Amino acid sequence: MTTQQEQSIQRADVHDVPAILNVLEKDGVVLVPGYLDAEAVAAAARECHELFERTPAWAHHEEYSLGQSVRMERADLDPSAFPVLSDAFGRPELEAVTRGFFGAGYIFSRTVYAILDVVGSSTKVQQLHYDKMRHLKSFVYLSDVGPANGPFHCVPGSHLLTRELQRANRERNVVPSDDDARVLPAELHDQRVAVLGDAGTLILFDSDIVHHAGIVTEGHRLAARSLSFGAYRAQTWYRADGTVQNPA
Repeated sequence: MTTQQEQSIQRADVHDVPAILNVLEKDGVVLVPGYLDAEAVAAAARECHELFERTPAWAHHEEYSLGQSVRMERADLDPSAFPVLSDAFGRPELEAVTRGFFGAGYIFSRTVYAILDVVGSSTKVQQLHYDKMRHLKSFVYLSDVGPANGPFHCVPGSHLLTRELQRANRERNVVPSDDDARVLPAELHDQRVAVLGDAGTLILFDSDIVHHAGIVTEGHRLAARSLSFGAYRAQTWYRADGTVQNPA
């Protein structure tokens, strides 16, 4: 059973940084409606399709079962060609959230993705999991998202559980495996929340939260996201066998 998102996901204004940080600490996820207005949504959608159809040399067109996914470093994102995406993930208020979330040495919106999910899109992140290394995700819906066209799912408050699960590893700079990040209490599957929202909605979430990517059964879902990190990202991290692991 999936809980209705209105009952569980708190909302905040993008300019109210203390409120956003309080909700992120308590719930691990916060909804910011109207982050992009209708004009910006339309322009961002055009920019995403440009990235899909004419992927620049500085961007990476990822393998995807169906649909599209393009990854890039924000530093490489050309603001003259992609002004709305550049602005959406570079806003001062978003950076203020990142600064408050991580403290000194934060890495703001380092990596940006443009994503189109369609019926039949399949990826391992559609399984319930938490991310192997903690980061702050800024996720913007660029199409209206209801129950059928791939809403993001999460379990509010579960970041506190996984933070404890990984405390010893993080003290030793050890990154868990993908399989380890999917070993979860069975009851969490019944506590998932579908995060619905109109185009232009921003979802901010702590990647320690238990979550999974949306599964589209009707229509499509267009979105863009960025990843921000703490100072720990510049450290050397290891797999359980002692070999060096790139944790991104």
